[in-house]
Amino acid sequence: MRLKRLLALVAGLMLTAPPVLAQQAPMQVALTMDDLPVHGPLPPGMTRAEVANRVLAAFKGAGVAEVYGFVNAKGLADEGDDAAQVLALWRQAGYPLGNHVYAHDDLHGHDVAAFTAAVTADEAALKHYMGDADWHWLRFPYLHIGETPEKRREVAAFLKDHGYRVAEVTLSFNDYIYNPAYARCMAKGDQAAVAQLRRNYLDRAAESLTIGRQQAQALYGRDVPHVMLLHIGGFETVMLPELLSLMKAKGVAFVPLAKAEADPIYVPNPDTPSNGTGSLLDREMTARNLPQPMHSADPSTWLDGLCR
Repeated sequence: MRLKRLLALVAGLMLTAPPVLAQQAPMQVALTMDDLPVHGPLPPGMTRAEVANRVLAAFKGAGVAEVYGFVNAKGLADEGDDAAQVLALWRQAGYPLGNHVYAHDDLHGHDVAAFTAAVTADEAALKHYMGDADWHWLRFPYLHIGETPEKRREVAAFLKDHGYRVAEVTLSFNDYIYNPAYARCMAKGDQAAVAQLRRNYLDRAAESLTIGRQQAQALYGRDVPHVMLLHIGGFETVMLPELLSLMKAKGVAFVPLAKAEADPIYVPNPDTPSNGTGSLLDREMTARNLPQPMHSADPSTWLDGLCR
C-alpha cells in the first residue's frame, strides 16, 4: 500500500509540474557596416585608420568571421591616405567590401540614370581593394530603394544586369546618430554624458533585436536570419565590444551575409506596396497594414543638444 501511495504521489507531481519550455533557437544575424572609409566627426586625436583598427579588433575578438563593409569611394578623395588605410585594413582582416554608392547618393534624390552612374563610379575602388574576390553586393544609402514600383523595377533590372545582389537590412537602431554627440562630449571631457550615450545605445540595440524578432513572427510566423546595419565611426570603437557581448548574451549566432539572405524573405519584389523607405521588415509591415511593435522614443533631439 505504501508503494502504491508513493507511486500515486509521484504521478500527481508529474502532472502538476510546470512544462519544460523549449529552448529558443539562436537568432542568426549577419553584421554589416556602412560608410567606409569615412563617416562622421572624429573625437580629438583619433584617425580613420585607428577607428578601423579598433572596430576590426572588436569583431575579431568576438569571433565574427565576416562583416561586409559598404564603401562610399568619395571618402578616399576627401581624406586621402588615412581613408585608404581603412579599406586596406579591412581587407587585411579578411573581410569583404561592397558598394554603397560613390558619394552616398540617395536614390530618392536622383533619377535612375544618375543613381546607376553613381553605383558604377564606386566600382573602381572595389575592384582595387577586392581584387578577384566578389564585391557585387549593394547597400542602398538611407535604405531608400525607390519611391515607386517603376523606379524600383528600373534599378532592379540594372542591378541584375550588373551582377549585384541587394544587401537588405532587418535590424537597425540608427547607431550613426551617436557619433557627433560622442565627438563633442569627448572634446569637452564630459564623461558623464558619454556614460549616458553608452546606456542609451545599448538599450536601443537590445530593443532592435526584440523588435526584429517580433516583426518576423508577425510577418512569417517564425524568426528569420537577420541582417544588422552598423556604421563605422568613433563611438563604435567604444561600443562594439559591449554590443557584441550583449548580442551573444541574447543568443545571437553571427552568420555570413549570403547565408542570411538565402532565406526566401530576401527575394526582391519591386511591386510590394511601399514608399521605399526603411528596413525590409518595416516595409513589409507597412505593405500588409500590420501595426509596428512598440519602441522607445527617438533620441535624436536629445543627442543633438548634448555637449553643446
